[in-house]
Amino acid sequence: MKNFKLIALSMALLCLAFKSNAQVDPFAYGYYQDALRYGQYRGLGSARLTGMAGAGSVLGADPSAAFLNPAGLGMYNRSQLVITPGFNFNTYSTDYLGNTVDNENSGMEFSNFAAIINFNKGDLVPGGWRGGTLAITYNRSANFKRDLQYGAQNNESSIIDAMIDNAYGFFPEELGGIEQIGYDHFLINPIPGAEDLYVSPVEGFPYQNERHRQSGHIDEINISFGGNYNDVLYIGAGLGFVSTKYSNNRVYTESFEGTSLSTFSIDEQLTTSGSGINANFGFIVRPIPIFRFGASITTPTWFNFNEESDAIYNSEWNNYDVANFTDEFGNRYILEDTVLTSLQSSTPIYASNYDLRTPMKVNAGAALFLGKAGFITADIEYADYSNAHVSSIDFSTEGDNNTIDNIYQSTLNVRFGAEFRYSIFKFRAGYARIGDPYADSYDNLDRSQEVMSGGVGLSFRKFFVDAGYSRTTYQSSYQSYSFYDGTGPQGITDNTLNQLRLSVGLNF
Repeated sequence: MKNFKLIALSMALLCLAFKSNAQVDPFAYGYYQDALRYGQYRGLGSARLTGMAGAGSVLGADPSAAFLNPAGLGMYNRSQLVITPGFNFNTYSTDYLGNTVDNENSGMEFSNFAAIINFNKGDLVPGGWRGGTLAITYNRSANFKRDLQYGAQNNESSIIDAMIDNAYGFFPEELGGIEQIGYDHFLINPIPGAEDLYVSPVEGFPYQNERHRQSGHIDEINISFGGNYNDVLYIGAGLGFVSTKYSNNRVYTESFEGTSLSTFSIDEQLTTSGSGINANFGFIVRPIPIFRFGASITTPTWFNFNEESDAIYNSEWNNYDVANFTDEFGNRYILEDTVLTSLQSSTPIYASNYDLRTPMKVNAGAALFLGKAGFITADIEYADYSNAHVSSIDFSTEGDNNTIDNIYQSTLNVRFGAEFRYSIFKFRAGYARIGDPYADSYDNLDRSQEVMSGGVGLSFRKFFVDAGYSRTTYQSSYQSYSFYDGTGPQGITDNTLNQLRLSVGLNF
């Protein structure tokens, strides 16, 4: 009788559902995905910025300047308190093997808070430096909440086929990962006399179903200061303290009809929490009143994470007698006598600690003011995601860092925004395109993001109210399992993220 044992699986098992190909190092555990999860985020901040698709790094006098370009804080001429609640409504349409499944989720969140303290000099006080502004801000930079489910009949392969393919050349005692599970559950069995080759008693093709329940967020508290020199040059710097939580429960099921196996399922749980620190620096030049330009640098965020993961595996057999599993000459593949019913195995909780360095970001922007009628503005941002780096004393990170080098590239993100003013009303619009961080050689899927937005504001002497809406669309891919060459069935998801922000501010 086979020995059913608890197996401490590699962390790669918890990443089966994400795109994999030959450029992914076989020794990668999946931490390369964190380079995007925690490195690509950029919260929209205030409702004003939301209405302009995130453009506005040189506009200044807005709480979002704290993390866009802290030099913009130097343009404040009074103190301010701002609070921004938000509402998210997201839809996901996944095509898997020709079957399309729609999912959605929604929820409220506390998006942004800012305390702005102005220290400007009086107009009669001499000196080129006109003072400055201290900002203490909180920003919800990312929200990971997502419920996603898809499935279809697969008439070409099963995860069992991938187990057989990946187990090729390994003897039973050398197996690991999902192939070890397949062996322990009798899903794959060595051929007597050639025990590094495997066959399965399971015939036919399954209905495959996968569900992801993700939750979590990235929050950042930023302390920044911006100064003003003669209303022409503005410089600033800030320090960001980042905290994050992320969890993903993944359930993958294959269901068979009219064969020895009824179902095989994988139930995985991943929970991660971490904290990090970064800094940003910037300048803005206003050579003439109607035009300004500037640039800023955001250092890498240095994260430390604690992670726990575990998995449960179930095989429901139809009272299958292994004596019936024979070759064409009637020779048995399994010599022991047993009838298979219900088999379960699980991993212990795997705990690890690791560090992540995200890429540095460089931003440049310009704005042209149309008198009191409004302005137009544009930003461009550069980031190279292949510069991300993972390190740990708990496990080898060489495979993940090799994968980061192989599959990621630099991106240029462009944002455009405009505001038109009429009396106390302000009308805003914006467009942004976020570049695809995956190298062209990775696959043919375009993962660039498009953002369209609009907003309106009311401004009074003592307070203001802004509302902003943005709609972000992009594609992502999932792969439940892969063969040795990296191929496998793939689900393509069309993501639509709708964000509504309302900012209320007090001037004093």
